Amino acid sequence: MKKIRTLLILLLAALTLGATLPTTTASAAKHVTTPKSVRGTWVAKSKHFKQRLKMTKYTLTVTKYEKNGHVDKAGSYTAYGNKKVSGIIGLHVLKYSERKGYWLIGLSQSDDNYILKKVKHNGKTVLRNYYSTFNPKHPKELKVRYYYHVK
Repeated sequence: MKKIRTLLILLLAALTLGATLPTTTASAAKHVTTPKSVRGTWVAKSKHFKQRLKMTKYTLTVTKYEKNGHVDKAGSYTAYGNKKVSGIIGLHVLKYSERKGYWLIGLSQSDDNYILKKVKHNGKTVLRNYYSTFNPKHPKELKVRYYYHVK
């Protein structure tokens, strides 16, 4: 009789513990994907600035260039939406609510974000990017940069 009672208590404890553990849902298993409208390779150039954005379904690769044209390895990175690094997915994509049709794409838990929208500029298809100037006199000032499509 003692064996049956012990077995029932262990079974009840296992069922109680199993019912209280969190379960994984389908939403937790989803990957972060970039919007189809902004995928591709895009380059922004000016006299003192050159940067390339390459977006695929699950990645954002940012390549920054130094003034001499060499790749700035410290400022370049790839964020993945289908891999976890230390339990965190590196890529995040949000619909940017303050400006109609813009996407906020960048690194999770970072200030390195891009506010992007595909538009026509001077007859060419470009990505319009609003970026912060980090000017202490005008902390909320945003400027526009255009990324041209590379084939």
